[in-house]
Amino acid sequence: MTPSEQAPARLLPDGDEIGTPPSDRRFRPDIQGLRALAVIVVIGYHAKLPLFGGGFVGVDVFFVISGFVITGVLLRERAASQRTSLASFWARRARRILPAATLVLVVTVAATYLTEGILRGYDAATDGRWVAVFLANFRFAAIGTNYLGAQAIPSPLLHFWSLSVEEQFYLAFPLIFAGAAVLGTRWRTSTVPVAVGLVVLISFAWSVIDTASHPIAAYYSPLTRAWELGVGCMVALGVPALRRLRPTAAAATTWVGVALIGASILFYSDATAYPGSAALVPVLGAALVIAGGVVAPRLGAELVLGTWVGLRLGELSFSLYLWHYPALSLTSQLEPGPLRIATKLFLFLVILALSIATYHLVENPVRHSSWLRRPARSLALGAALVALALGLLTAMLLVNPLPGSTGPIPGPATAQLGTIEHQIGAGAVANAAPRSFVPSLAILHATALHSPGISGACISKIQDRKPAPACYFGDTTATKTVVLLGDSQAMMWSSAIQQLALTHHWRLLLLGLDGCPPWYDIPHIHDAAGCHAFQRYSFKRIASLHPALVLITGAPVHATGGFAADGAGLERLLAAVTPHAKAVGVLGPVPWFAGRWTGLSPPECIAEHSTSLTSCSLSVATLEKSFGAFAVQLDAAARHSGVPLVSLRRLFCTASTCPVLAAHRVIYHDPWHITPVWSTYVSPALDQLLTAQGIGLAG
Repeated sequence: MTPSEQAPARLLPDGDEIGTPPSDRRFRPDIQGLRALAVIVVIGYHAKLPLFGGGFVGVDVFFVISGFVITGVLLRERAASQRTSLASFWARRARRILPAATLVLVVTVAATYLTEGILRGYDAATDGRWVAVFLANFRFAAIGTNYLGAQAIPSPLLHFWSLSVEEQFYLAFPLIFAGAAVLGTRWRTSTVPVAVGLVVLISFAWSVIDTASHPIAAYYSPLTRAWELGVGCMVALGVPALRRLRPTAAAATTWVGVALIGASILFYSDATAYPGSAALVPVLGAALVIAGGVVAPRLGAELVLGTWVGLRLGELSFSLYLWHYPALSLTSQLEPGPLRIATKLFLFLVILALSIATYHLVENPVRHSSWLRRPARSLALGAALVALALGLLTAMLLVNPLPGSTGPIPGPATAQLGTIEHQIGAGAVANAAPRSFVPSLAILHATALHSPGISGACISKIQDRKPAPACYFGDTTATKTVVLLGDSQAMMWSSAIQQLALTHHWRLLLLGLDGCPPWYDIPHIHDAAGCHAFQRYSFKRIASLHPALVLITGAPVHATGGFAADGAGLERLLAAVTPHAKAVGVLGPVPWFAGRWTGLSPPECIAEHSTSLTSCSLSVATLEKSFGAFAVQLDAAARHSGVPLVSLRRLFCTASTCPVLAAHRVIYHDPWHITPVWSTYVSPALDQLLTAQGIGLAG
């Protein structure tokens, strides 16, 4: 018996939880240590620690381990009883996952309400209901959450996407295994490896293709992730053959596996196209560590992975994974800047304490309960926990209703400049939100920045590897074309420009890429190559089209000062665009609320202070101090290039104050963008400002 097989009895799982194939060791210290490694690198990535830029690959390591363990459980049951009990399998999964997951889910949503207010609490509770029914990955894919380098504030439940993928795997794989095993018995052949192999090949091909074309969907989809779990399954099925490896070869295999995982952690980043073919490196690395460890070589990676620290953290890995992200996410929203190292260390101690308590007070008592050994009782417990989570989250939503509605509001759908200025003045002194305003805060976060009349398929995204197809809007039969060029700032103005294009019979081409200011020329954002490729595409479209008007808008490249680069970039952009357009104009920046609060965006402030709205307003003095230099740089660059810059301040601010709500309309979607409702409402006023500069669409 090897030393690793002489592990203390308390480290050995109960018989029905042994996660290794029949011919493997009952307990694998190296796999326990691999769990510890995976959770550490995931925490390091989410904590933004140096050298952990590719720490997201820890999830892939977990997937491989899960595939191996689940197949081992099924193989042991098959060897012992010649059958596969689906009820018993799902009962074990319910005992193992749902108690701790339900606890963290409910506590996280409640903490979000308490620390971040009812709007973010509403979003978290809405996300939580999807989490409770194992569909978090579909939820986050549907709302376009970009796990790598997301711009918007992510949900504190975002990390549950991977647990949902595993739960979907736990539902489907036993059915595939049982069906293939039955066929294999009848045909006197081994059909399980064939079935798993086909799943791996099809899923991997799907992952590579989908990552190139639909990266957000590919990241969360069980169809693009199944191959990673399937690789772990293949290792488990191959254990009898792996036992014939020579110890030296097995030891080398484990270290090569560790090296592959380490390389992906060090050299991958948010810019890596993932999962796709890049996921091969950490997946293969985890598979090699597990495969070589079958032999338990004395000089293998188990020397490090199987230490006391690795074993203890491996035990806690599930609870650590559950608690770490909400703790980091919620704390980061309470801090005015990036978390300090001391704060991160303190948080890790808190996460560790919560995980130890959860492991000993929730995980183990339920998992090892003799009363729950009957599958029916465990399945009933699982159903009760799902119902409890849904009930509590629904109750939180009902107890904390959001102000605002989508009902009728007084006045016309659009307004002229004089009316807008009057209403902005009234909004600046109003202390109470009106009983009815649009859009409802309940749907605001689900509302796109671009016009509802513009298809999302026509909007380029920074995560995509190629620009969206060119689509025309407004009066598509018109002879005059206006091009709206920019980043997400262009998308938010698309409602207004589309309205003007329809009114004055122009054709609109929207060339906007989120996260890519049109004058961007410094390789620091998470997808510089994609940004430059989109810029080249935009210039080519404008050069071939020769539009009557090009309107340019964008965010600062440096959001906290140093705006000279934006001015210089705008001059280069104008020099490239003006020869190919009859007229060119630059839309000045809207007021930015970034840094106004440590945690509350304008909509969140409305939700929290609906009877004291003036506390939500942004003073012009604060705006000038933080972003006034940005407008100055753009104006100087436009003047130097002989192009008008249209100041938009009158659409948002009085001489001293920029309110967050006016004319029964929420002005700001978030700290950096206006709502499509406000964009449409001020379209005639915007046209007046454009006309004053000689570039109005009415001319």
